[in-house]
Amino acid sequence: MLALLLAAKLNTGRMKLTLRILTLFCVLPLVVHAQPLTNELGGGLTPDETMVYKKVPGKVTDLKLHFFYPQGYKKSKSYPAIVFFFGGGWNGGAAGHFYIHAKYLASRGMVAICSDYRTKTSHGALPFQCVEDGKSAMRYVRENARKLGIDPNRIAAGGGSAGGHVAAAT
Repeated sequence: MLALLLAAKLNTGRMKLTLRILTLFCVLPLVVHAQPLTNELGGGLTPDETMVYKKVPGKVTDLKLHFFYPQGYKKSKSYPAIVFFFGGGWNGGAAGHFYIHAKYLASRGMVAICSDYRTKTSHGALPFQCVEDGKSAMRYVRENARKLGIDPNRIAAGGGSAGGHVAAAT
C-alpha cells in the first residue's frame, strides 16, 4: 500500500506502473496463501443436490457431482448443462471453487454441475487419473441426462488450470 501511495506522488507514469506491479507481486501471494483450497471458497453457497458418480479407492471413496438447478427446475424438462472441473495444478482443489459460477449459470436457466475428481493430495493420483475421472463424470451426466432433466446434446464442460485440461479432454 505504501508503494501505491508513493506512486500517486510521483510524476512519471512508468514509475507508477512499476510500483503498482511490485505491490501486486508483494500483496497477492499473501492473499492467496491465506485461503485454503476447500469448499468454503464456494462463497458460502451450497448445491441443490449432490450425487455419487464414481467410487474409487482411497480416503475419499465417493466422487460426487454437485448440482445447481434453475428456478422452477423440473426433471421432466430438458435443460442445457455445464460441468465444471476445479483447478489446483493436479495437486488439490475442491468442487466448491466453481459454486459461484454454477449458481450464476443456474440463474440463467442451465443445470450447472461441479465435479469432484481425484488429485495427488487426496489419492496420490496422476493427471491421467484426473482426466479419467473427468471422463467418468461426463459419461455419467450423458447417460443419465434424461433422468436429470438435461438435454444430452447441450452439455458443456469448463474448468480452471488442471480442471481446464480435464474439461478439454472430456
